[in-house]
Amino acid sequence: MKQIVIILFSLFVIDVHSQSFSAEYNDKLNNQIEKYIEGVSPGMAVGIVKNGEIVYQKYTGYSNLENQTEINEYTRFNIASNAKQFTALCILKLIEQGKLNLEDDIRKYLPYLYKNIDYEITISNLLTHTSGIRDYCDLMALQGKTWWKLFIDNNDALELLKSQVDLNFQPGTEYLYSNSNYILLTEIIKKITNQDFSTYAKSLFAELEMSNTSFLTNYMSVIPNKARPYGNWGSWREYPSITEVHGDGALFTTLIDQLKWEQIIQENTGKYISKYVIEKSQKPIVVDNGYGLMFDIYKGLTYTYHNGNTGAYNATFLRFPNEKLAVVVMSNNGNIPANYLAKQLVDIVLNLENDNTEPSVFQENPNKIEKLNDLKKITGVYKNSDGTIIKIIENDNSIYRELYQQAPVELINEKEGLFYYETNQNLKINFENIGKQNQQFTLYNSSQKPATYVKISNIDMNNFNKVELNGRYFNDETNTEIIIKYKSGDNYALTKNGRERNAVLVSADYLRMMNVYKIKTIRDKQNKIVGLNIDRGRIKNVIFKKK
Repeated sequence: MKQIVIILFSLFVIDVHSQSFSAEYNDKLNNQIEKYIEGVSPGMAVGIVKNGEIVYQKYTGYSNLENQTEINEYTRFNIASNAKQFTALCILKLIEQGKLNLEDDIRKYLPYLYKNIDYEITISNLLTHTSGIRDYCDLMALQGKTWWKLFIDNNDALELLKSQVDLNFQPGTEYLYSNSNYILLTEIIKKITNQDFSTYAKSLFAELEMSNTSFLTNYMSVIPNKARPYGNWGSWREYPSITEVHGDGALFTTLIDQLKWEQIIQENTGKYISKYVIEKSQKPIVVDNGYGLMFDIYKGLTYTYHNGNTGAYNATFLRFPNEKLAVVVMSNNGNIPANYLAKQLVDIVLNLENDNTEPSVFQENPNKIEKLNDLKKITGVYKNSDGTIIKIIENDNSIYRELYQQAPVELINEKEGLFYYETNQNLKINFENIGKQNQQFTLYNSSQKPATYVKISNIDMNNFNKVELNGRYFNDETNTEIIIKYKSGDNYALTKNGRERNAVLVSADYLRMMNVYKIKTIRDKQNKIVGLNIDRGRIKNVIFKKK
């Protein structure tokens, strides 16, 4: 009898303050989720909060394949960058206490950083990824290191940032996501509170009564009911990670704790922490970014979200404040597209499955030429604002899209300047201002925002001195050397940290390597190459001087 009472009490604690959907809705949600799980495989935990009530929970798959341990309400997942909302929440609490301000320059607390930069770098810039501070993970990649394979912690990331003398861009002028921003926030919290960040955060989770949530500060720590991460390379394999960097991620938690957090946000009674802090935490600081949150529109509805991905851990939360709806997905399965799945569940809950409010991917341009008789007019090299290069080439009276390290795709002329991909008729390219100086095309895809590419000068590679790029280049900030040697055609051998890769010349003074590195030459007044300007993902304008 005692055992029965204990079990019933346990179930009551877990499901307190919760309701459920109808059987029809539950079946639809279950069926959608189960499409992603097959056989003995890693899985996920999914929950939905509506009007302050937990209305749905689903646990499927295994947290440990070796022991075939099923995922349940006690399973703890690494939610990666979704942790940033809680680091930001710590900052908000300190703001409420009058211990710092959003517009404080970070060097007020960390005076050893960026001494030669005159621009203000504010706490607001860190929170919203508008600081221009380079991402420590990509800096390590530039050094030839894989961060999650290393015994590194926050101090290692900080030491690398201390060696940086420049930024990606002037603070406040651009947006570029960087994990370094939240590492620096943990240092500011530590400076103000005289506590390790993880200790201060632990007290926050205690206030929120999220007893199964904590930052990982030692990769060897035993985490009860930990979901182990798995990727599939022909068979399931555990995805290794021995890093101890946290604050930007590395938060282990249960679905129950995360759903409780969603309830606190929706109800905001002031029971746990102040109404001011909760309300402020869910508002943007700049248009699309806030306190560890991003803001967007989905099928006409405004929502707040963040995605977390590290190794094989995938997590997301979507909040629709006007509908008082939150969806949480946490997974240890590297094959699960958590954000996409969450949106599929939103479609079911809000009956958006047949919604037709998505904008058209193509709008007529009255300035297009009447008929495209000469396909050669649209050939050439095009570049977008991120520096991505796309070539449009002609071959045997047909037009192809050529993207570095991807197979050419034929473009089918639908009408005038409008083409669609042979492999995907929903993916379209519309050429504008054909034959004019500002010729460009816009790439349309129903699932993404339109992207515009501007035509850059066509290059006669035969007249370009390709050997001039040969030489040794060095960057002091990362202690990294690059050696470039011309091979043949448009190909170069690029050796970085002793490892040789192939680089391709895509336009004058512009190389690409691995479709990740964008390498531009720097010339002096005599037009002599004196250095390289390198972009890679979340680092920009990293200068290598020619030796």
